[in-house]
Amino acid sequence: MILPRLTYKKAQSVSAAIVLYKDCSEKACYLAGGTDLIPLIKLRLLRPAVIIDLKGIDELKTISRRSNWLVVGPNVTLFDLKNDPTIREYFPSLYESLDATSCETLQMRGTIGGNILQDARCLQYNKSLEWRTARGFCFKMGGRTCNVVPKTKACFANYSSDNAPSLITLATEVKLVGVNGERTVKLEKIFTGDGRKPFAIEAGEILTEILIPMKKTKGTYEKLRVRNSMDYPLIGVAVSMTGNNAKVCVGGVGLIPRLYDKKVSEAAINEVADKAYNDAKPVTNSTLSPPYRKKMIAVLIKRAIRKVLQEGK
Repeated sequence: MILPRLTYKKAQSVSAAIVLYKDCSEKACYLAGGTDLIPLIKLRLLRPAVIIDLKGIDELKTISRRSNWLVVGPNVTLFDLKNDPTIREYFPSLYESLDATSCETLQMRGTIGGNILQDARCLQYNKSLEWRTARGFCFKMGGRTCNVVPKTKACFANYSSDNAPSLITLATEVKLVGVNGERTVKLEKIFTGDGRKPFAIEAGEILTEILIPMKKTKGTYEKLRVRNSMDYPLIGVAVSMTGNNAKVCVGGVGLIPRLYDKKVSEAAINEVADKAYNDAKPVTNSTLSPPYRKKMIAVLIKRAIRKVLQEGK
């Protein structure tokens, strides 16, 4: 499919990008790597009149240390972030999630900011306009009901970032800059739970910094997918440990990554796995059945925690 006709603008600074956005009367969207955005526009799932390219903003492409934080620019590519030695040494769960994201060709193009802020996905949504018109628009497209769970006025799409669950287990914060100034919030606070607008981000706001506390951790990332080469996670489980405390985050099922924090013991492993199993409400909107995905949440959690404990011996 080809792109529709639209206007392209390139910003050289964050402030210039915000001015361009204001001038476009909110009919614009920001472009970073484009691996998620461009397919959505081609499918007519997004219809911006203007694209504002952020790739020319140097300050969004750096990795640095500030006090007790690792500060990552959102336009750092997944490949470059994966190959930064600090990531592998301090944050193994993040390293493994980056390595598991798609394939290296797309890692060289996709950005960490884009991976975090990708739209929720569903087999009944991520289709061509012709397919969606024939099927009937779902709640996320402005229809009256969900095509997966009929007669419900809610969206059951899946938030499918590989990297956000790992970042959440590392107590990551994000800095957002927009028309009304700047603010810094915990990463898990940006999710709304509403599939029509998955992120609590104001119109025109730009993600400018990803702040990770500089605490060395043990960790891992387990991913369920059909094809190892490039698929989105059907379940993603990140585990990060400091001392005997483990943070576990489950993504790929529903609209919000779910965080669990426990002192590690055999009983606690089973408790977290059971809690995550009961919390998950998968529906028939992916390539694997809901019962199988639900069961595999507990399997992957136990596998991940035991893997980290074994490596720590």
